[in-house]
Amino acid sequence: MIILYFFGRSFSNLFKQDLSLKVYLLGILCGGFAFVLVYNLFPSGILNTVGPVVGASAGVRAIIIFLCAYLPTKQVQFFTFQFQLKYIGIAMVLFDVPGLLSQNSGGTVAHFGGYLLGYFYAIQFQKGIDIGQFIDRITAYFSGTAAPLKTVHKNKNKKQSFAGKKKEEFDRFTHQKQIDLILDKISKSGYESLTQAEKDFLFRAGK
Repeated sequence: MIILYFFGRSFSNLFKQDLSLKVYLLGILCGGFAFVLVYNLFPSGILNTVGPVVGASAGVRAIIIFLCAYLPTKQVQFFTFQFQLKYIGIAMVLFDVPGLLSQNSGGTVAHFGGYLLGYFYAIQFQKGIDIGQFIDRITAYFSGTAAPLKTVHKNKNKKQSFAGKKKEEFDRFTHQKQIDLILDKISKSGYESLTQAEKDFLFRAGK
């Protein structure tokens, strides 16, 4: 939970808060799926103990690997040592490998499910694909915030496109492009290299 707290703060500074929830939940689900899959493929194999999967460590690991894969060259500081974020992810995976032969091998298998989800989510998110978008629709449905369908009438007198796209799509594209440029600057020079205007823009985008 301490690790989740500190990495969650980084998520809040860089992305919308619901993204961390989606990565967290999908990491837990993939961890559970990995446990069930390995147990059924190798019923007398590496899983030394068979019992319920308890805890949310797969979700925490998914969040950490997401950040490490999305911003691999971001500089982080630990006391007087400074290194790139990707090395934290590499170290975590390597330290978990011996756990596959321990008494908690089932939990370690779940960890690797979280690692895979976090990495895959980050790679797809860099391409502009949010694989957890279905969670938004589910939460909107149960919270009653889903907008009702409306009949839309086309206004022929109104300009419909900007550079071949609708105004809303164009605005979203420009907004995301600004975010990507700021994140790229963070990955190269660190958060402190941002101007106050860039920090304010990133803060507003994360709401």
